[in-house]
Amino acid sequence: MDLSAVPILDHHCHSLRLPDRQPVDGDGFRRFFVETNDPEMAAHVRRSIFYMRVVRDVAALLGCEPTEEAILVARASEPLDLYARRLFDAGNFRGLLVDTGLSPEATYSVAALSTIIGRPVETVIRLEYLMEQLIATSISLAQVEEQLRDVVRAARAKGVVGLKSIAAYRGGLHVATRTTAEATAAFPGLKEITRRYGRLRLDDRVMLDYLLRAALEEAATAELPVQFHVAFGDDDADLRNANPLQLRALLTDPAFRRVPFVLLHCYPYIREAGYLAALYAHVFIDVSLAVPLTAHGCTAAFTEALELAPISKLLFATDAHSVPELFYVGALHGRQGLAQTLDRLVGESIISAAQAEQAAEDILWRNAAALYRIAWP
Repeated sequence: MDLSAVPILDHHCHSLRLPDRQPVDGDGFRRFFVETNDPEMAAHVRRSIFYMRVVRDVAALLGCEPTEEAILVARASEPLDLYARRLFDAGNFRGLLVDTGLSPEATYSVAALSTIIGRPVETVIRLEYLMEQLIATSISLAQVEEQLRDVVRAARAKGVVGLKSIAAYRGGLHVATRTTAEATAAFPGLKEITRRYGRLRLDDRVMLDYLLRAALEEAATAELPVQFHVAFGDDDADLRNANPLQLRALLTDPAFRRVPFVLLHCYPYIREAGYLAALYAHVFIDVSLAVPLTAHGCTAAFTEALELAPISKLLFATDAHSVPELFYVGALHGRQGLAQTLDRLVGESIISAAQAEQAAEDILWRNAAALYRIAWP
C-alpha cells in the first residue's frame, strides 16, 4: 500500500525549538534522535539503524549527499520557517495536537507553530507542569486543587483538546488513593522546595496522586481525553513501573469510566496496551516513539498493537519534538510500517484490501479526530 496521500493527524507531539535553540553541530543535532541524557551516547547514535535511516531519508528529500554534514549545511542555508514548512508538507500532516509542557521557554507557542508549519495546532495540557505552577503560586492545597479543577473544567471552552500525564516519569503508573490530610501535610515541604530553588519537580507521590485523581474527576465530567506516557521514554523513567498494566486501578475505577485514557508509546509493552484497549471501551493506544525510533521495528509495533486492539482504538503519533526532521521521518517511517502491516493482513486473507484502506484512514487521522472532537475542514 502507498499511504503517502493519506494525511496524518499527529495526536501527540511537541513544539519546535526556537531558532537560537536549534542544533548547530553534529552532537547537538544527533541528541534529538535518541532517548538518553548520557552525553557519551552521542558517538554511538551515528551507528544506530534509526539514525542511519534518518540521514538517508532526509538527504533524499533535501537533494543532498546522505551525510549528517550535508544535511546540516542544507538546513542552515534556509530560514527555519521555510525549512520546517517544507518538511511538514512532505510529511503530509493534517494538523498537530501539541503537549505544551516540554521546554515551553525554548519552543514556539502553539499559535506561532501553526503559522510556521501552515497547519492547525491544538493544545494538550501537561498536568504535572500545571500542578507545579499552581503549587508555586498558591498559599494552600485547597487553592491548588480549586484552580486545577477550574482549568480542567474550562479546558474545552478555551480550545484545549486533551490532558497529558507524565506520572510514569515521577515514580510510575500506579496512582494510589490519597487523603486530603495526606496531601495537606505534603504541601509545606513542596512550597519550601519552590522557594529555595525557584522551581519544583513534582515527584512527591502523595501530592501527585491526589491532584491527578482530582484532574481525572473533572476530565470524566467533560469526557476530556487524558494521555498517559507509558513505558519507553527518557532514561529517568523506570520501565518496571511504567507498564500500562499498572494503570488498571484507574481504568476500572467507576469514577473514571467516562475518561478516555490514551496510552502513549507503549514499547516494549505494546501487547499489554493492546490487551487493555481490547478490554475497556475508554482505553486507546498509540505506538509513537516506537515509531520511528525503533527503525525496522515500526512494522512489528503496529502488528502487535492490532493483535488485540480494535482498529478504532489505535491512533497515530510521532512524539516528535524540537526539530522538523523528526516529524518528517516519523510520518515517513510510520506510514511505511503501517502499510507493511496492512499489506501482510491482506496477503494472508485476514482482512480485505478495502478494509485495509479504511483502517489506514482511521489510524492515521479519523480515530484521533473523533476522540479529540477535532472539526478541522
